Amino acid sequence: MQIIAPNHEPCVENVHRYTPKAVLDSSEARFHTCLISLCKDRCHVLCKPQLTDVFDHHDGIGFNKISQKHIDFLVCRQHDWLPMLGIELDDNSTARDNVRCRDTYVNELFACTGIPLIRIHVNEVEEIEVLVEKLTLAWRRRAVSLRS
Repeated sequence: MQIIAPNHEPCVENVHRYTPKAVLDSSEARFHTCLISLCKDRCHVLCKPQLTDVFDHHDGIGFNKISQKHIDFLVCRQHDWLPMLGIELDDNSTARDNVRCRDTYVNELFACTGIPLIRIHVNEVEEIEVLVEKLTLAWRRRAVSLRS
């Protein structure tokens, strides 16, 4: 095992300027904490998985349509990591045309593959009872579709 960086040698020069940033913003982090608490150890919660990690693509066009997209959270079954539901946290930016177009495509992708997608406005994050109800319903729908 080897630690690659940082070390005490001079930094490698790079033509691009990169700086670390938080993976989740404050709303996402608050929601993640709540989601982990609700799920306990019954499932896995992934943050910002790329859609190419969630869906198989059988042609180049399909890959290109999802290669630069992610969802906010993906809840997977504990024993086999099978995706059970996706979660998107929405804010006021969803009113923009380019965001609305992207959201429509992602909604359709989840619908046609049988994985429920829950959209939660950031103002609804604190509504625990409603959240539990939505998560439970989505999980059950997915479980039924897997038995069919």
